[in-house]
Amino acid sequence: MTEVPPIVLLTLQFPFGDRSETFLEDEIEVLAARFPAVLVLPSQPAGPPRRLPANVELVHMDWLSTPSMARRKAALLSPAALEVATSTVRAGEDPRPYMRAMRPYADRLARNLLKLRSLRRLVRTRGLQRAIFYDYWFENSTLALAMLRRSGEISTAIARAHRFDLYDEDWPAGVVPFRAAKLRGLDAVFPVSDHGRRYLHARSPGTPNTIELARLGVADLAREGALVRNGGAPPLVLTCGALIRRKAIDLVPKVLEAVGRPLRWVHLGDGPLRERVLHAAARLPPSVAWELPGHVRHDEVRHFYEQHRVAALLSLSTSEGVPVSMMEAQSYGVPVVARAVGGVPEIVNERTGVALAPDATPADFAAALATAIEPGRFAPEAIRSFFLENFEASLNYNRFADRLIALHGRE
Repeated sequence: MTEVPPIVLLTLQFPFGDRSETFLEDEIEVLAARFPAVLVLPSQPAGPPRRLPANVELVHMDWLSTPSMARRKAALLSPAALEVATSTVRAGEDPRPYMRAMRPYADRLARNLLKLRSLRRLVRTRGLQRAIFYDYWFENSTLALAMLRRSGEISTAIARAHRFDLYDEDWPAGVVPFRAAKLRGLDAVFPVSDHGRRYLHARSPGTPNTIELARLGVADLAREGALVRNGGAPPLVLTCGALIRRKAIDLVPKVLEAVGRPLRWVHLGDGPLRERVLHAAARLPPSVAWELPGHVRHDEVRHFYEQHRVAALLSLSTSEGVPVSMMEAQSYGVPVVARAVGGVPEIVNERTGVALAPDATPADFAAALATAIEPGRFAPEAIRSFFLENFEASLNYNRFADRLIALHGRE
């Protein structure tokens, strides 16, 4: 029987604050149950830490402070920096984005080289050579982790891949940094959607490493009798997420007005485009009631479903992985109307809602939403059944833990 090692989880902010990586709240419970010890290494802590299981240790690395410019410049003169640059060129990556945005790419390289030194010290001090190192993102501390694994100082290193860390079109400078160098060092990369898996395969020809689907999930918290039943006057349409450009929440009022019937709209979330959304909502006709309560905690979203009869979850987002908000809606039997972008077609189908073309107009969304809220159009039990088969947290995260243990055991 394979001995189960400790696991080292590298995050962006988790467990700090209540807005970042909320989906890890379910996964950390499974990791804590399956591994003897879990060490969490965040990159950007902000706000108070969330509760962690007893065998999960929050490790405060020295990279939590911004390294000086002198240290970053010195790191870029190291042989390790040259190795990353060489592997990038040899892999045939387009050099133009790196040339156009040399400073931010150089800064990311330098920070990862300094993280590499810190990780090396942690491994030696804590005896973690046989631990599983797991970066929750494919662009976080991933390059440092890949270099540490390639040097043979640790036995297993993997990463998930979601959206901004995977798709070049979502990267401000034009390409996800140092993809080839990261793939050369990691034992496996686990995109959270099949669309992401195919995307990474297409951009990584010949890579010997595993690129394998590993879905996220949310805990099944729906109480018996909590499944939505069509009814309520007027139908309640819910939107969730940050008020940022790609979420396109400012277009929701146009959709609701075009439905042409009384509705109630609630948006859970906040962000820099709040004033724009408020301005658009203020032009809604009296037949559409609306509320923008702002940011709510992850557990409060679940509570909202328990307390309200949501008729449909609406998403106009132009870029997604596989949204956790859609998993939560489906766990309560709520249909989803969304653009078929990224991994959305893997969760929204004829059984669970309406997936529209990426270039769908507000009028297209209005027609789809009107269909989705028709009494009897979607069966809550069928939606929930799909959720339990594909996105239930305990099932997916235990499968993932099994996969990591097996991957570690094959070394």
